[in-house]
Amino acid sequence: MQDRPLTLCIDLKPALDAGRLDERIQRDFSEAENKNFRNALDKLLPKKLIPVIVELSGIAPEKKVNAITRQERRRLGALIKEMKITMTGLRGFDEAIITQGGVAVREVNPSTMASRLVENVYFAGEVLDVDAVTGGFNLQVAWSTGYAAAMHIRQ
Repeated sequence: MQDRPLTLCIDLKPALDAGRLDERIQRDFSEAENKNFRNALDKLLPKKLIPVIVELSGIAPEKKVNAITRQERRRLGALIKEMKITMTGLRGFDEAIITQGGVAVREVNPSTMASRLVENVYFAGEVLDVDAVTGGFNLQVAWSTGYAAAMHIRQ
């Protein structure tokens, strides 16, 4: 991790430009106009993300959707298109996530990801018994081994 905080900017709806997202929010709100704001985002966002967006939006969770102003709605859209998260450090080894176990790497050809025991069987990613410090290494293993397997499966 760097010595200073890093800001990550996430577009939660990359397939929609700001105008189309606003139209989508208006449509969803018109279908849920008597609901509380916190209960009106289930068609737009994953369930576990809704409380986070509600809090960051500054819109009262109990506010009726039909009382949300244009300015609040547009602020919600801007948040969804550009959600900023500041990373200040690591959370420590006790909270690290890791998958252990899987297919032993000695049973896999590392060039092709083919099983050394069963013909025409390939392995990639976290199904392999590869452990590393958390922080993206598992993603790199998944991409690299997936690519290697795919290149040899197609032949």
